[in-house]
Amino acid sequence: MTELIEPNIHPILVHFAYALAITSMISYWLSGLGNSEDRKASLRAAADWMLAFASLAIIATIAAGFQAYYTVAHDGPSHAAMTTHRNWAVLSGTAILLIALWRWLKRTKRVNVLFKSLLTLAAISLSVTAWWGGHIVYNYGLGVKSLPTATGDGHDHDHGKAGSTSGGHDHSDGHHDGADDTDLQAGNSSEVTPSQTMVPEGHDNSDGHHDHEMDSDDDKAIKAIISAILKGWEDGDGTPFWDHFLDFEGARYFESGGQNSGLSDLVENHVEPEKDAIPDLTLGLSDLAIYYEGDFAWAVASTTVQGTLVKSGTVLDRTGKQTWLFRKIDGEWKVVHTHSSSRAKRK
Repeated sequence: MTELIEPNIHPILVHFAYALAITSMISYWLSGLGNSEDRKASLRAAADWMLAFASLAIIATIAAGFQAYYTVAHDGPSHAAMTTHRNWAVLSGTAILLIALWRWLKRTKRVNVLFKSLLTLAAISLSVTAWWGGHIVYNYGLGVKSLPTATGDGHDHDHGKAGSTSGGHDHSDGHHDGADDTDLQAGNSSEVTPSQTMVPEGHDNSDGHHDHEMDSDDDKAIKAIISAILKGWEDGDGTPFWDHFLDFEGARYFESGGQNSGLSDLVENHVEPEKDAIPDLTLGLSDLAIYYEGDFAWAVASTTVQGTLVKSGTVLDRTGKQTWLFRKIDGEWKVVHTHSSSRAKRK
C-alpha cells in the first residue's frame, strides 16, 4: 500500500479539495440564474453538498500537506517555493472552511451576492495555491522519486537504476535533500589531492603526474580554499563560505538542477542545515584539475558523497562532478560560482 501513495497522499486529496470547491462556487452562481425555482433550489442544494465535501477534503489535504512539508526532500530554493504554496493553502483553505460554516448556519436561506463573491475570492486564492503546487512538482521535482539524468552531447539517458538527480537536498527538518544536493559541493574534508593540475606558464607539469610539493602559490591557495569549503559542508559551518566566496549581487550556485541565489541563501538554507540532515556526511574528491586564464581560474574534480539522511534513514552513496570558478581580487582568490551534479553509484 505504501508504494501506491509514495511519498505522500497529499497529491490524491488535493484534487478533491480543488475540484469540489471550484464546482460549488460555480454552482452557487448558476443557482441565481434562470426562472425555474425548482432548478435553482436543486442546484443550490448540490452546491451546498459540494461545499461541505470540499471542506472535508480541504482539512485532509492540508493535514497531508503539512506532513509532506516536513518530510519530502527538497533544497533551499524549492523550500521557499514550498513555503509559499503552504501559506496560500492555509489562507485559502481557512477562508473556504469559514465560508462553509457560514453557509451551514444559513443553510435554509438563499445565498446572496456577498457570500458568492467571498467564495469566489477564496476559490481564486485556492487556484493560486494549486498553481504553486504544480510549480514545486514540475519545476523543482518535489515528491518525485527519481528523474532521468541527461548526460553527454544530445539526449543520452540511463534506463538503469542510477538514482535521482533532481537537485534537491535534505535538511532533517524538511529543508534539505542530501541525496541530491549535498553532492553539490562533494569533496575531501581533510586533504585535496589532485591527480593532474594545469598551472600557469613556468610551472612544470609535463609528465602529467603533478607533484604537489611543486605546487605554485596559486595552486596551494585554491586547494586550501576548496579544502576549507568541503570541511564547511561536512561540519555545516558557513564560515569558509563567507571567507572565500565573493558576495555579489546576482551570485548563483547550481546543484544537480537546483540553485541557491546569493551567498546568504547558500549558507543559511543549504550549508548550515547540512550537519543536522546528514551528521555522518563524508565527502570525497579526486581527479582535481586547476586551470588559469589571467586573474580567472577554474577547478574541476570528480566527487563522491556518503552518509545517512536522518529524516528518512536513506543511505547515500553517490558520485558526480564539481566545478569551482575563481577570480583573483586584490591578490586573493575568491569563489564566484559553483556547479555540480551527481547520481547514485551504478550497480
